[in-house]
Amino acid sequence: MPQIAIIDDNVDLSGTLKKTILHYLKKFGSDFTVITQQPFHDIGLYFDYVKDNEICLLILDERLNDKPSLDGVPVDYLGNQLVLELRKQLKDFPIIMITTFADEDELLEKESEFEYMLKRDDITDDENVANLYIPRIIRAGQRYLDSNNKELTEYNELTKKIAAGEISKESIDRLEALQVKLELPIIGYDDRATWLDQYETHLNELEKLKLKVERMLKDS
Repeated sequence: MPQIAIIDDNVDLSGTLKKTILHYLKKFGSDFTVITQQPFHDIGLYFDYVKDNEICLLILDERLNDKPSLDGVPVDYLGNQLVLELRKQLKDFPIIMITTFADEDELLEKESEFEYMLKRDDITDDENVANLYIPRIIRAGQRYLDSNNKELTEYNELTKKIAAGEISKESIDRLEALQVKLELPIIGYDDRATWLDQYETHLNELEKLKLKVERMLKDS
């Protein structure tokens, strides 16, 4: 089932935000669920976290380093720094900032990296703002799911063409771009025999990913 994840070091604040968002998700008829997560010391863990938990949208707090993490030690980065690291792989993934510190200069400089940047109190205490932005948050998550499904279909068609010998520079360039975006293993195409040797395994992995996305779309 597709999930929205809140990354926040303050479990009380993230719990309140979770309840608020769940209330509005139910109000607007969305089947998305919401989970919370304290920040990881190893930023690389976020990528598996998104994939393993079927996350379709991330919500970050700015002050991720105020409270101890699970190991008792605060992380050494802020939300605006984390988003830059996440964007190295999650290029088009919807990431939203909901924080008490939305007016800080360092955060505002990174505003373009976020889908939206919102004040926490506006979401938790202002019904008009919540009624305006929660549907947008839902649409952003759904857009990501729909986009992934279309790109998986395109990727599948391109792999079949290459396996049949229909190779062009444009199709290879597009396939490699999709591999990066969908986080699929890179397979070279200069040697068609090598490609064919790996083709069945490649399609099996692709089918697993496609079924996962289709299940997420059905659940949503």
